[in-house]
Amino acid sequence: MNDVIYWYSDDSFIRAEAELRRAIGQYAWRNRWIYIGLTQQRPEARFAQHQKKWAPGHEWDRMIVIYHARSFTLMQTVEDRLICYAQQQIALGRYSCTLINDKKSQRPLVANNPNGYWVYILVQK
Repeated sequence: MNDVIYWYSDDSFIRAEAELRRAIGQYAWRNRWIYIGLTQQRPEARFAQHQKKWAPGHEWDRMIVIYHARSFTLMQTVEDRLICYAQQQIALGRYSCTLINDKKSQRPLVANNPNGYWVYILVQK
């Protein structure tokens, strides 16, 4: 498959949070591995980097872009809250997937990115 799917909201996080949690749930339920990330790059470029980053045999099937905004601080909060949500749901036994998130959000390469930032989910069946 190996593709990037744009299914995203750019609404305020307060209004979009429930919808984003549902998206996490849908992809966590259907896949064996998920990763929740944040990028300032075009999602296609970031997906290509992820395909090279992981161990051989662990290629991601898809990247689903779920949220877009221009504020890095907001996006860092969105990413961290969605990771915490996924961890809680997995701990409660609601999802049987493995969440592979190695660290919390990192500072952007560029402090002010005119294209904004993207939160995404990587999935592997």
